[in-house]
Amino acid sequence: MTETGKPQRRRGKVLENAILDATWHLIQTTGYLDMTMDAIAQTAQTNKNAIYRRWKTKLDVAIAALRKNVPFKAFYLPDNGNLRDDLIELFSESVPLATLIGVKNVKEIARDRLAAMKQGDSIIPPRGPQSSLNRNVLTTNLLAVLHAAFERGELKTDPDKFDPAILNLPLLLMLSRIISERDYDVKTVTFFTDKVLLPVFEAQ
Repeated sequence: MTETGKPQRRRGKVLENAILDATWHLIQTTGYLDMTMDAIAQTAQTNKNAIYRRWKTKLDVAIAALRKNVPFKAFYLPDNGNLRDDLIELFSESVPLATLIGVKNVKEIARDRLAAMKQGDSIIPPRGPQSSLNRNVLTTNLLAVLHAAFERGELKTDPDKFDPAILNLPLLLMLSRIISERDYDVKTVTFFTDKVLLPVFEAQ
């Protein structure tokens, strides 16, 4: 603020960062569902026009804020020598992110992205290097883990022959937990692995 009490005039990256930081603050405090563009503008000490010049919707600015403020990183490949431990470690990598963002916020953001898909958009905007926001990374790494298990003799069938529905099962389980707004933690991952994923993969 200036001495006159008016918002300080900012441009370019400085203003953009202020908007994204304000958005992230509101996601964590107000929650994505109740967050408004008016509230973002007020928190960032700017006007809505400055936001709309950069992002078309609340969803767009929210995803940009996540990219700036959440430490996304590429999923790494576990190598524990057995399929059970590899699956638990692989799917536990997303637990800290879900905790940081908030399960309810993840649910509401995913809901808006699914609504955007009806207009021909992909579920995650393509720009940006954050591979953990890429819906294909999880399945790609899962396949690598399953191939390693197949080579060790833990699986009877080559994972390349698995039905796509089988490979998408972990993501669907994660989404079901988020949609129901129940805890998503390592205990949940272990339960899914022991009761659902291992039996299904071994039965192929």
